[in-house]
Amino acid sequence: MDVRHLLPRSNDARFLDVPYEDRWECLKPVIVQLYMGKYGPNGKSMTTGQVLVFMRDHYSFFAAENQYRHHFNKWGVRRRIRSTEKDAIVAAVGRRPQTGSTSDVTLDHDKAAPRAVDKRQLGRYVKDQMRHQHRDAEPMLPGVLSSWNLPSAAYFKALGQIPGQPSPFGGNGATPSYLDIPSPKAITPGGAAAAAAADAPTPTMKLVRQKLAYDRSNLLLQGHHLDLLKSCGKEDRVALTNYLHDFYLHSFVVAKYWGRGPLMDQWTAGLVAAFTLGSFDVAGPASLTFDMSPEANAGRLDKLVDPPSQLCKWSIHVSSINYTAIPEQVVNAQDGFDIQDPRSWREWPLEEQSRPSMSFAESMQKSITNSTFSSMPPDSLPISTEAISQSTQKDPEALLVDAWKIVIMSGNADLLSSLYDEIYDVPKNIDDIYPFHLAASFLDGGHTCCSMISELSQLFEPSYLFFHPRDDLGHTVLDTLLITVLRSHTMVPPEQVSTLFNPPHRFPGEEKDTCGRWDADSPAVRALFQNGFARIPTSWKHAFCHTAAQAVCHGIIAILGSPASPRIDSLSGLFVRRCNNCQQELKLGPLHTLIVVAFHLAHCGMPGETLFGALAILVCLLSLGANVSLQTDVSIQDILGRAEPGTCHHKLMDVCDLTQEVPDELVSQWTPECQTGWMCILQTLLLAKRDRGLNKSKGMEPETETDDSDCHSDASADQGLHQQRRDCGLVSDWGVHDEFLRLPCGHSIFGLLWATIQVELLTYRRISTADPWVSDKFSMAALRTWLRGESSEFHTPLVERGMMRDHSRCGWFEESPESDFLCPIADEVCREHFMNMDVYDRTTFIPRKELCEFWVDIGCSHPEDR
Repeated sequence: MDVRHLLPRSNDARFLDVPYEDRWECLKPVIVQLYMGKYGPNGKSMTTGQVLVFMRDHYSFFAAENQYRHHFNKWGVRRRIRSTEKDAIVAAVGRRPQTGSTSDVTLDHDKAAPRAVDKRQLGRYVKDQMRHQHRDAEPMLPGVLSSWNLPSAAYFKALGQIPGQPSPFGGNGATPSYLDIPSPKAITPGGAAAAAAADAPTPTMKLVRQKLAYDRSNLLLQGHHLDLLKSCGKEDRVALTNYLHDFYLHSFVVAKYWGRGPLMDQWTAGLVAAFTLGSFDVAGPASLTFDMSPEANAGRLDKLVDPPSQLCKWSIHVSSINYTAIPEQVVNAQDGFDIQDPRSWREWPLEEQSRPSMSFAESMQKSITNSTFSSMPPDSLPISTEAISQSTQKDPEALLVDAWKIVIMSGNADLLSSLYDEIYDVPKNIDDIYPFHLAASFLDGGHTCCSMISELSQLFEPSYLFFHPRDDLGHTVLDTLLITVLRSHTMVPPEQVSTLFNPPHRFPGEEKDTCGRWDADSPAVRALFQNGFARIPTSWKHAFCHTAAQAVCHGIIAILGSPASPRIDSLSGLFVRRCNNCQQELKLGPLHTLIVVAFHLAHCGMPGETLFGALAILVCLLSLGANVSLQTDVSIQDILGRAEPGTCHHKLMDVCDLTQEVPDELVSQWTPECQTGWMCILQTLLLAKRDRGLNKSKGMEPETETDDSDCHSDASADQGLHQQRRDCGLVSDWGVHDEFLRLPCGHSIFGLLWATIQVELLTYRRISTADPWVSDKFSMAALRTWLRGESSEFHTPLVERGMMRDHSRCGWFEESPESDFLCPIADEVCREHFMNMDVYDRTTFIPRKELCEFWVDIGCSHPEDR
């Protein structure tokens, strides 16, 4: 560099008339530039001694070398860049992918002496960091690759924004004020090639980007998703989120249809797009408001996406499935079937089914290694796909947990069984994905009903849920099932249900409908998300239907019916409130929570709601032994958002008290059908409470604790329990009411109600939108009259016409000792065929799980007895 511009232009520039100590500050700009610039021999930096000589000869400034070093320290002037500054440089240029060289970056802490970054020094630092990273690379946490269920347009909307706060990425990762990175120059017409050549990354810049990609890969593998996205610029955030969503969707489709249709390696990015997007036009989210809810953009939504049908699909349990096998032949993606109609797809050849060329987890490994699931070239991404592939190869079991997670969400219980058979065990760290809660969130009554929950119950140790009853949010599996009801059939926002729901602000599993009308791979859902809507529109939802109610009830039985099940009366993690006066935490019992769910179904549910589904869940829980007398501190005012500050509104209430506490002015606003359903629920609770009190007085029911501690059976009640079983009329030797299942046996009125509910769920669905939500064979009005004691009989056709088979006093059907009364099929509950569900294009036949046959192997030892 030419040093002449640093020579004094006049005597005044030497500051000779200024006191000696003050001259240091006056001459600081010249001294700093001499020291930091390339003004020495051969274009090198000056030494401190050379600066001393220059200032002495040209500025008549006399000082010793140690004085210069003292002032350099005082001013914070140094040639070596600190590690924190190097990290800041790497992060800053990484957020600007158009930056081609670190030489353009300058540091200037005090705005007096900007200096260019020493690219050699930075390069050595980056190389050293990368050596350490490769040596100490952390393994992948389970479940991180299968978490990207939204594309960028919907994902960033779902993160939400707190009023008065910046966006999730606003102000995060800002370039430090002491760094100056020039913006890219505008490209002149015809100068694109020259600009591209000029902006080609230098070797040091390539190293920087390589390190950044590795750092970001580690953030991804460790599950720090928000930090990962903060470290990227806007374009990279979009590309990365879409890339990972492509992997999720590709894995989901392969898992869901594993065993039929295209073979695993035939699911290319193009075929997945053709299958899942169909003819929908994805216009992009540019004109969306920040509000992610479809209601805020209803007019635009109607133009973009055709809503799914309002008519459910359904699954029918059968004792066995007989079919004629298709002759073996190679099945490929162009083999004469409709890609838009999975029902037309052939099963894989038997050899491929029994010994596939690779397992599902291996197919995921191959997919992530080769990036075959996406049209994006891996080298254009802000992460290192090589690092991710190496991590998954280093610890295959971590990827196996991702495989289990995807399979559970897809609903393919047969594939899950195959994954289990590969290692004859569940993967280590499977607890991290909360498999039963995950299955409850992705319940699909339209195609698989309770199959996934039942399959998990058989694959895991019988007492697994007893020792792992809650997820990371403190929710039980029953809580999760009730969340699924609220998500699909009401307008209740997630934060009102659980304050622990974090961004994205949506219910888990929204992309799968409980009655089978849409799934993550449905074109309507993909178009919805691709256009920036993260929530399922209210207009797509409908009343709590029989398909969903049956799936929830069967799921509850599979979870809570086992002799090693978790405590049915464990306090709920939903609708938890804290008194604004005394700060006491207010938690509900499971039946209390169900009543709040029923309230929301009636108050902000969908047109046509009858509360039959809520009644079915209630009777199911009571049949499994839920304690109707359990009392907890409850504040109906806090739940409804009406609590006045400075006052304690909570009091000890059982579920009957809570139901009666709901203000009449709110109930009067509901439809007549919901008011009737609400009265049926209340009368059922009162009946169960009276019946429980009677059984207690006869010593036929053990006492239970009212808190969340372990409860223990009362041995003195054994004689009453044996008498109960004899009176009930069950013909099998399962030991239903004593040492085996320990299920209660209540009043015969209650048993008749449970029997009629099961028959209604097994035999009726709406065929057209004009059909009622409850069949004409089950009368909610007649039930209300009967339960209130205004008639001596339940005047409903199922009872009056003798349409049901004989059942036990407690409402379970047992045609023969071999039948599984916990999950009966239509033939076992009806005297003749009258179900209206023989609409085969909306029906999926699934083999029922023989729960009793499996549970009897558990033996008579309950975890509470250990």
